[in-house]
Amino acid sequence: MAGNFERLSNRSLVVFNLLLVGSVCAFASGCGASSTPATEQKSKSDSSERAKESFGNTQELEEAKPIEKASSKPVADTAPVAPAADAKPEELPLDPSVDVDKLLAARLPVDELSVGWVRLFDGQSMAGWRNAGNANWKVEDGVLLATEGEAGLLCTAVRFSDFELMLEFKGTDKTNSGVFLRTPAIPTDPAKDCFELNIAPPDNPFPTGSLVGRAKVNEQVDEPESGEWHTMHAMVDREHVQTWVNGQLSTDYMDTTGLTAGLIGLQFREGTIRFRNIKVRPITYAVLPAKDLKDFNMPAGKVRAELSSEGALTLIGGKGHIELLQPHANCCLQFAAQTLAENVNSGLFFRCIPGEDMNGYECQVHHGFKEDRRRPVDAGMGAIFRRQNAKAVLSDSAEKTFVTVIADGPLISTWVNGVQVVDFKDTREPNENPRKGLRTEAGTIMLQAHDPECKIRFDSLSICPLP
Repeated sequence: MAGNFERLSNRSLVVFNLLLVGSVCAFASGCGASSTPATEQKSKSDSSERAKESFGNTQELEEAKPIEKASSKPVADTAPVAPAADAKPEELPLDPSVDVDKLLAARLPVDELSVGWVRLFDGQSMAGWRNAGNANWKVEDGVLLATEGEAGLLCTAVRFSDFELMLEFKGTDKTNSGVFLRTPAIPTDPAKDCFELNIAPPDNPFPTGSLVGRAKVNEQVDEPESGEWHTMHAMVDREHVQTWVNGQLSTDYMDTTGLTAGLIGLQFREGTIRFRNIKVRPITYAVLPAKDLKDFNMPAGKVRAELSSEGALTLIGGKGHIELLQPHANCCLQFAAQTLAENVNSGLFFRCIPGEDMNGYECQVHHGFKEDRRRPVDAGMGAIFRRQNAKAVLSDSAEKTFVTVIADGPLISTWVNGVQVVDFKDTREPNENPRKGLRTEAGTIMLQAHDPECKIRFDSLSICPLP
C-alpha cells in the first residue's frame, strides 16, 4: 500500500477478543449499546470424499431484488418514460417486520466498533445472507437455525478477505455442520476451495474445531456438549488461519492453496444447528488518522480541509470534496465520523471517476429522519444514495458514528454502528459513471461536505482490498 497506509495488526487485538469470547451474549439479554429514543428530526485426508457427502444437491445463489426507482416526469401523449438511471428510489411503505428498538439495541459498543467489528446477523432478519441450498434456514427468537433440507450453505452476500470472525453455535449429538471461510457459494473440496471449520461429533475424522482436510482439532480442546451454546472464533490473516472453540486454540494452520477471499458460510448437513451473535472484523489498512494529506488531492469545490494534531480530518463548508489518490474496486471501507454542526449532509463516495466531481457511489452521512427511524431524510445514514435507502436510521447527530461499506462487484452492503442497513445489488447496465449505471471498475474515494454550513470530522478511515 502506498503513502501513509498502515496495516491494522490483529495481534494487538487477540487478548481483547479472547476475553470477549467468554462474554458473548444473546440479543435477547440486551447485548450491545443501549437503545436511544427515536426522537423526531426534521433535518436531512479423504477430504474430497467427505466433500461429496457434505454438500449434496445445491442450487444457485438467490438473486437480490432490484430496487424500484421513482419514475421520471411523464411526457404528454407518449409512452411511459423509463426511470432515470440516477432517479431517487420511491418511498416505500414502512416495513412492519423491522423492529427498530431491537436494531438500536443490537448496535455494538464503542470498544468493538473502534476496532472494526460489525454484526453479520441482526437478530431479526436474514438481510445480508443468501441460501445456496434448500435447507430451511429461518430466524427464530434471535437465532439463525436450520432443521432439515439437503446439505448446503447459507452464505454472506459479499466476500471477505482478511478478517476475524466470532459466533455462538448450538447443535445436538447428531449435528454435523460447519462454518466456511473464504468459500464459494457451492464449494466442492474443503481441502482446496475453502476453509471448513467443522462442527461434528467426536467420532468424525475432523471433530468440532478442526479445519476439514487441513488440520485436526488440538487434543487439548474440550469436546463441546450437545444442546449447549458454545463460542467459535477464527482469525484469517493472509495465509495464516487460527481457530478457537470456547476460548481454546483448536488449530493453527498455514495455507498453501492460495485462497485470498471468499464468502462466509454456515452449513446445514444433518441435525439441527443454531447460530447467534455472528460478528466479523475486517483487517484493514489505515488511511486516517494521518500525519499529513499527501495521499489526498487538494480539496475541490467550496470546502476547506483541516488535519488535527491527532490526525483527524475535518471538512468545513461546501459543496466540495477531498479525494484519496489510490483507486479501489472491490473493497471494504470503514470510517468513523462526527458531525459538528446541525443538519449536516455529507458522504463517502467510492469507485469515483478520478478527478471528477463525486461521480461515484455515495454512502450517505445524514442522521435525519421523519416521524419514524424507518423513514430517513435524504436516504439515511449508511444509505447508498439514490440506489437504496437505509433500513433504519441507527445513528444520532453529534455522536461519533461508525460505518462499514463493502463493495463486491454489483453487490454493496453497509453497516451503521455495527448493524446492517443496506443489502443492495446494482442491476443497471454497466456505465463508466456510477451515477448512470453499474460501475465495478476501480475508482477513487472522496469525502464530501455538501453545504456551506457543513462541518464534519472524519476520525478514521481504513480499507481492506478484496482480490
